[in-house]
Amino acid sequence: MTNLGTDFLVKCTNINKFYRKQHVLKNVSLTVQKGDRIGVVGPNGTGKTTLCEILAQLRRVSNGSSEKQVGIRIGMQLQESKYPRGITGYDILNLYLKAYNLLIPPENIYQLLLNLQIEKIMNKDISKLSGGQQQKINILLALIVGPDLIILDELATGLDLEIKDKIYEILSIFLANENKALLLISHNMEEIEKFCDTLIFMVAGEITKVTKVVDVVAEYGSVEAFVKDQFKEYQIGAYKKGYRTGAIEHDKWAKNWTKYIDKNKK
Repeated sequence: MTNLGTDFLVKCTNINKFYRKQHVLKNVSLTVQKGDRIGVVGPNGTGKTTLCEILAQLRRVSNGSSEKQVGIRIGMQLQESKYPRGITGYDILNLYLKAYNLLIPPENIYQLLLNLQIEKIMNKDISKLSGGQQQKINILLALIVGPDLIILDELATGLDLEIKDKIYEILSIFLANENKALLLISHNMEEIEKFCDTLIFMVAGEITKVTKVVDVVAEYGSVEAFVKDQFKEYQIGAYKKGYRTGAIEHDKWAKNWTKYIDKNKK
């Protein structure tokens, strides 16, 4: 993540992103290199998903620069994907295969459908599927392109325990290739510990902390304990400012976010 060279996959430098008057990302810089396993955590609405969408070339920056290494493939599973009515799983899969000019043996595709337990829903209108079923199709699309970098946004959302374990197994196989890179947004701290070696903490559109997961566990005992400690620190400082300006009730969403972490441990 630090020394730039031919191994970098994507990078952004001093980027800012505005949605009208809302300053979503503030002078953020990040480099993802081959073999990186990066977890991104922080309160809701702090720009995590926007940052990943920019790195994936799905969204433009307001200013600053965002670069992607020529020829690499990025697979991104979005937490929420909006599909037009009437589009089936097979329709969107075929679109991906054509867009990326992929020639994948049908038996390999079918095996992945079986692993994700979606072989029986691929001919159905995606917009009418449950959130968990749509999530599995999103994961399929992220993997099917044979990505050099896979970006996962709340991977386990809407998944039952059995399929979640299967997806973890598939992801572990993917990451067995040491050149593959992972960028994982998650409120599940055990998920971060399982798959990531670098941890990024974001607050209010800024990267406030970058550290190694192994160091966090050694000092705090778990990533969860570290995140709660960071959040407490932010809650105190930002709440005073927010209270003065009347801009936001930081104490309320701070407590809600802490409860959300507890709820999503497993």
